[in-house]
Amino acid sequence: MVHLPGQDGEQRTKPSWTGERLDSTQLQRCLTTLDITLLGIGHMVGSGAYVLTSSIAKNVAGPAIVLSYILAGFAAFLCALCYAEFSSRFPKCGSAYSYAYIALGEIWAFIVGWNMILENIIGIAAVSRASSAYLDSTIGGEIRNYTNSWIAPLLGETLTGHMDIMSGLIAIGFAVFLTSGMKVTTYINNTFSIINMIVIIIIIVVGGYYSDFSNWQNDHGGFMPFGWKGVFAGSASCFYAFIGFDSIATSGEEARDPQRSIPIATFVAMTVASISYVGVSSVLTLMFPYDQISEESGLPDALGKFSSSAKLAVIIGACCGMATVLIGTIYSLTRIVYAMADDGLLFPWMSYVNSKSQIPLMAMFFFTGFGVIMAIFMDITTLVEMMSIGTLIAYLVVSASVIVVRYRRPPNIVQLNIDIEDDSAAAAAAAALAEQQQQQQQQQQQKKSETKKITEHERLLDNDDDEDDDDDDDDDGSGGGGGNNVRNHNPLRDTFKGLFNKQLVLTSLNNYFHDSLISICVLSIVILSTLFCLTCKLFQKDIDEKFLSFILSLITTLLIVLISIINMHKQNMENLRYKVPFVPFIPILSIFFNVSLIVNLNWLTWMRFIIWMAIGLSVYFFYGIKSSKAEYNAELREKINVDNIKKWNSFDSTSQNEDILMARD
Repeated sequence: MVHLPGQDGEQRTKPSWTGERLDSTQLQRCLTTLDITLLGIGHMVGSGAYVLTSSIAKNVAGPAIVLSYILAGFAAFLCALCYAEFSSRFPKCGSAYSYAYIALGEIWAFIVGWNMILENIIGIAAVSRASSAYLDSTIGGEIRNYTNSWIAPLLGETLTGHMDIMSGLIAIGFAVFLTSGMKVTTYINNTFSIINMIVIIIIIVVGGYYSDFSNWQNDHGGFMPFGWKGVFAGSASCFYAFIGFDSIATSGEEARDPQRSIPIATFVAMTVASISYVGVSSVLTLMFPYDQISEESGLPDALGKFSSSAKLAVIIGACCGMATVLIGTIYSLTRIVYAMADDGLLFPWMSYVNSKSQIPLMAMFFFTGFGVIMAIFMDITTLVEMMSIGTLIAYLVVSASVIVVRYRRPPNIVQLNIDIEDDSAAAAAAAALAEQQQQQQQQQQQKKSETKKITEHERLLDNDDDEDDDDDDDDDGSGGGGGNNVRNHNPLRDTFKGLFNKQLVLTSLNNYFHDSLISICVLSIVILSTLFCLTCKLFQKDIDEKFLSFILSLITTLLIVLISIINMHKQNMENLRYKVPFVPFIPILSIFFNVSLIVNLNWLTWMRFIIWMAIGLSVYFFYGIKSSKAEYNAELREKINVDNIKKWNSFDSTSQNEDILMARD
């Protein structure tokens, strides 16, 4: 039996549908390119500009936070390029989860999707916590004072010291607001995003006017008080500010023209976010010495020194910016859960779409509830660290998937790729295949009846043909004559070809080993990149410098060999509206950046990640693997492939007999 790459039951990948299948969805297609762009900008330019920038500038990088944002923006842009290609290939909701399902298979897709759920749950908690802290700092700490005065006596000071009830109320309020439907949500999000961008422009213009370049040339270290170590450490933290661009990819099933809108929105949003962060961080560190910046309210305090109106504008912008981040985060969370539940990997009630709002309300409220609990009881530093690991793993997998899919060979037989949602769809597919086979059988019978009419006449001329053939054989030993084809006909060979076509088998095996080689090379690149980064981090001071150089040189050489092997293969020439340029180099560079950030996470983050993955894999192996639609799809595709191969072989055998009769004529 021949298994075509990517279609067998063991790999369980999702087919990359084309045509009308891409447009089918239970969600409402109402988002324009502008809507999606503002969704991405709103998700990125929020808490990062108003909270994160002040903290990193003071404690991590100093004025060199400008370089940190440039490096983080470059790394995020490489990931965004990979997301944009997949959005052209497969414009469905689910983002990196769906992309991994197509390229790598179900188990990897579940791991990515489960981590994206964690990312967005923590994102809800972190932004809610940051919003609450920002509001509290602008009103003189009244929220914290109320918590300590009224709630601490009831729950105890130890528990209350980490509690932030206001952040939980903020998250609940936005979740309730999103039940109004996508049209209303989009309108509010667009309005808040535009207000936020106007405020960002005001900050850059006013801050630029009051800039003092002596703050970059001070006695506390100048522009890079923490050195390059601070720049790279800051870039790892600044990467958090660009996380929101993957919300653009989750809008695939609600965009009017996703294959056009999503790549455009990705590039525009990334450009606007990068310029905004570099501009804000520049003017903040130019207005104030970095060591005098307030961690919680750096921008309002800095601008308030020169203009009270500008300070008020910053507060308004911060509220709007954090609101758009919350909207984008809850939106992304809901769509990812919906996609996984719709594929059967999570419980079916999570894919229920409200008929009025056309939003998966059950999924939204269930997982937002976890975000509310985290927002109340966990501090923002812990939340940001936990969120980073899930995000970076998703970005890593998407970058690797681009290489795998770009070099994957298409199957040799045109197959019927269908998304089986119920038994009626399976019946329709089987009926369509049966009708197609019946029509081909009728055509073959008609051809046979026509050939019988001339058979008697051919037999009368057969003796004369044999004599002519003998003369031809004496003159030409190549066996090129038509009669020679009849005489050299091998029944055993043709019977074997009818049962098991040699070309089909060789092509399928070639495709299988080709795809496996590419996947092994990509996996090896990830492993070697991890070893390279770990060696630089852990053993830089503990081993001899020459030995360290030898190890790094060896790893680099192996990486070059693997990249060369991949680059020697031909890419498939699919016609897409957008493709990542310079493949495999850009995806590999993205992989390296993500790995370098992952290995710098602390061990507590990894422990929390392992616990979360243990919960997720339990759900998958005890429920998802049995209820997955890919299981049913694989069985039907197996049957269709076998029938197609038999049909093809039967048609090939019939064609050979007809060629023999035609040759006689």
